[in-house]
Amino acid sequence: MKMTQKELSHLVFLSEVVLTGNKKSLMDETLQCLLYIVKSVEEVELPDTVVQQIACLMAMIESDLRDENERMQEIRGHLDWAQKRKRTHPEEDIR
Repeated sequence: MKMTQKELSHLVFLSEVVLTGNKKSLMDETLQCLLYIVKSVEEVELPDTVVQQIACLMAMIESDLRDENERMQEIRGHLDWAQKRKRTHPEEDIR
C-alpha cells in the first residue's frame, strides 16, 4: 500500500505541530509513524544540508544516550558498592 503525497504532507504537518508545540503526550505516536516510514524505505535522496543536519542530530542523540547509560552504570555501581558494604559491615548500620 502506498501513502500519497497528500498523506505524507499531512503527517509532516502533524509532526511539526507536535514538535514545535512541544506536545509531549503525542511524541510517542509521532515517532512511531515516522519510524514506520523510515523502516519501509531502503534509501532516500536528500539534500546535503539535510543530511548534515540529520548527522548532527544523530550525534547529539547518541551522545545523550551514552551519557545517560554511563550515569546509570555509575549509579548501579554505587548501589552495588553500598549493598556489598552493608553485607560486609552490618555493624555500621546500627549507628
